[in-house]
Amino acid sequence: MPESPKNVLELLEQLRQERNELDVLIVGLERRLGIVSPGDRNADSQNLLSPKITVTVDSIPVGFFHNLSQADAAEKMLRLHPGQPLTTKEILDAFRKSGIGATSKNALTILYTTLKRSPRFERVAGKAWGLSEWYPEKRKRKDVEGQWETVSED
Repeated sequence: MPESPKNVLELLEQLRQERNELDVLIVGLERRLGIVSPGDRNADSQNLLSPKITVTVDSIPVGFFHNLSQADAAEKMLRLHPGQPLTTKEILDAFRKSGIGATSKNALTILYTTLKRSPRFERVAGKAWGLSEWYPEKRKRKDVEGQWETVSED
Protein backbone atom coordinates (compact mmCIF):
# COMPACT_ATOMS: atom_id res chain seq x y z
CA MET A 1 0.00 0.00 0.00
CA PRO A 2 1.39 3.37 -0.91
CA GLU A 3 1.78 5.73 2.02
CA SER A 4 -0.01 9.04 2.01
CA PRO A 5 2.05 12.16 1.32
CA LYS A 6 1.19 13.43 4.79
CA ASN A 7 2.77 10.38 6.46
CA VAL A 8 5.86 10.64 4.26
CA LEU A 9 6.25 14.33 5.11
CA GLU A 10 5.91 13.59 8.83
CA LEU A 11 8.52 10.84 8.56
CA LEU A 12 10.84 13.16 6.64
CA GLU A 13 10.51 15.87 9.29
CA GLN A 14 11.19 13.34 12.06
CA LEU A 15 14.33 12.11 10.27
CA ARG A 16 15.56 15.69 9.77
CA GLN A 17 15.15 16.37 13.49
CA GLU A 18 17.08 13.19 14.34
CA ARG A 19 19.82 14.22 11.89
CA ASN A 20 20.15 17.60 13.61
CA GLU A 21 20.47 15.91 17.00
CA LEU A 22 23.08 13.50 15.61
CA ASP A 23 25.05 16.40 14.10
CA VAL A 24 25.26 18.03 17.54
CA LEU A 25 26.47 14.75 19.07
CA ILE A 26 29.02 14.23 16.30
CA VAL A 27 30.47 17.73 16.76
CA GLY A 28 30.75 17.13 20.51
CA LEU A 29 32.59 13.85 20.00
CA GLU A 30 34.89 15.38 17.39
CA ARG A 31 35.86 18.13 19.84
CA ARG A 32 36.64 15.57 22.55
CA LEU A 33 38.82 13.60 20.15
CA GLY A 34 40.60 16.69 18.85
CA ILE A 35 39.03 16.44 15.41
CA VAL A 36 38.21 19.73 13.74
CA SER A 37 35.26 19.53 11.36
CA PRO A 38 35.42 21.53 8.15
CA GLY A 39 33.45 24.76 8.56
CA ASP A 40 29.97 25.26 7.20
CA ARG A 41 29.45 21.82 5.71
CA ASN A 42 26.13 21.47 3.98
CA ALA A 43 24.18 18.24 3.59
CA ASP A 44 25.46 17.62 0.05
CA SER A 45 29.14 18.02 0.85
CA GLN A 46 29.03 16.51 4.33
CA ASN A 47 29.96 13.03 3.14
CA LEU A 48 32.53 14.26 0.62
CA LEU A 49 34.70 16.15 3.10
CA SER A 50 36.61 14.26 5.74
CA PRO A 51 37.43 15.97 9.02
CA LYS A 52 40.94 17.22 9.69
CA ILE A 53 42.50 15.59 12.72
CA THR A 54 44.49 17.87 14.99
CA VAL A 55 47.07 16.05 17.08
CA THR A 56 48.81 17.73 20.00
CA VAL A 57 51.52 16.48 22.31
CA ASP A 58 48.78 15.72 24.84
CA SER A 59 46.53 13.82 22.41
CA ILE A 60 48.95 11.49 20.62
CA PRO A 61 47.13 8.27 19.72
CA VAL A 62 48.77 4.89 20.31
CA GLY A 63 50.68 3.79 17.23
CA PHE A 64 51.02 7.31 15.81
CA PHE A 65 54.77 6.80 15.22
CA HIS A 66 54.61 3.09 14.38
CA ASN A 67 57.69 1.81 12.49
CA LEU A 68 59.40 5.23 12.46
CA SER A 69 62.91 5.97 13.67
CA GLN A 70 63.24 8.56 16.41
CA ALA A 71 64.37 11.17 13.88
CA ASP A 72 61.47 10.41 11.54
CA ALA A 73 58.98 10.43 14.41
CA ALA A 74 60.34 13.75 15.71
CA GLU A 75 60.05 15.24 12.23
CA LYS A 76 56.44 14.02 11.99
CA MET A 77 55.65 15.57 15.37
CA LEU A 78 57.23 18.91 14.44
CA ARG A 79 55.41 19.00 11.10
CA LEU A 80 52.12 18.87 12.98
CA HIS A 81 53.03 22.22 14.54
CA PRO A 82 54.75 24.28 11.80
CA GLY A 83 57.00 26.98 13.20
CA GLN A 84 56.47 25.83 16.80
CA PRO A 85 59.62 24.25 18.26
CA LEU A 86 59.33 21.52 20.90
CA THR A 87 61.71 20.59 23.69
CA THR A 88 63.43 17.21 23.77
CA LYS A 89 61.24 16.24 26.74
CA GLU A 90 58.02 17.19 24.90
CA ILE A 91 59.06 15.08 21.91
CA LEU A 92 59.98 12.15 24.17
CA ASP A 93 56.66 12.45 26.03
CA ALA A 94 54.84 12.28 22.69
CA PHE A 95 56.80 9.15 21.79
CA ARG A 96 55.89 7.51 25.07
CA LYS A 97 52.18 8.37 24.68
CA SER A 98 52.19 6.73 21.27
CA GLY A 99 53.57 3.51 22.71
CA ILE A 100 57.22 3.81 21.64
CA GLY A 101 59.22 1.97 24.27
CA ALA A 102 61.57 4.79 25.28
CA THR A 103 61.96 3.60 28.85
CA SER A 104 65.72 3.53 29.41
CA LYS A 105 67.27 5.87 31.97
CA ASN A 106 69.08 7.79 29.26
CA ALA A 107 66.23 7.95 26.71
CA LEU A 108 66.26 11.77 26.84
CA THR A 109 70.00 11.87 26.09
CA ILE A 110 69.64 9.36 23.25
CA LEU A 111 66.87 11.43 21.65
CA TYR A 112 68.85 14.66 22.11
CA THR A 113 71.89 13.09 20.44
CA THR A 114 69.76 11.75 17.58
CA LEU A 115 68.29 15.19 16.91
CA LYS A 116 71.64 16.97 17.26
CA ARG A 117 73.32 14.67 14.74
CA SER A 118 70.61 15.04 12.11
CA PRO A 119 70.76 17.98 9.69
CA ARG A 120 66.94 17.97 9.60
CA PHE A 121 66.73 19.60 13.05
CA GLU A 122 67.82 22.96 14.38
CA ARG A 123 68.38 23.78 18.05
CA VAL A 124 66.34 26.88 18.81
CA ALA A 125 66.87 29.28 21.73
CA GLY A 126 69.11 26.71 23.39
CA LYS A 127 66.24 24.55 24.60
CA ALA A 128 63.91 23.48 21.80
CA TRP A 129 64.01 21.80 18.41
CA GLY A 130 62.60 22.95 15.11
CA LEU A 131 63.00 21.73 11.56
CA SER A 132 66.02 23.21 9.77
CA GLU A 133 63.80 24.25 6.86
CA TRP A 134 61.97 26.66 9.21
CA TYR A 135 65.20 28.61 9.68
CA PRO A 136 66.74 29.16 6.23
CA GLU A 137 68.86 32.07 7.52
CA LYS A 138 70.58 29.79 10.06
CA ARG A 139 73.73 27.84 9.35
CA LYS A 140 73.30 24.78 7.17
CA ARG A 141 75.20 21.52 7.37
CA LYS A 142 76.70 20.17 4.22
CA ASP A 143 78.15 16.75 3.48
CA VAL A 144 81.75 17.13 2.32
CA GLU A 145 83.40 13.81 1.48
CA GLY A 146 81.50 11.90 4.14
CA GLN A 147 82.08 14.48 6.89
CA TRP A 148 79.66 17.06 8.17
CA GLU A 149 80.80 20.63 7.90
CA THR A 150 79.00 23.71 9.13
CA VAL A 151 78.81 26.54 6.61
CA SER A 152 77.01 29.89 6.63
CA GLU A 153 74.62 30.86 3.90
CA ASP A 154 75.36 34.22 2.33
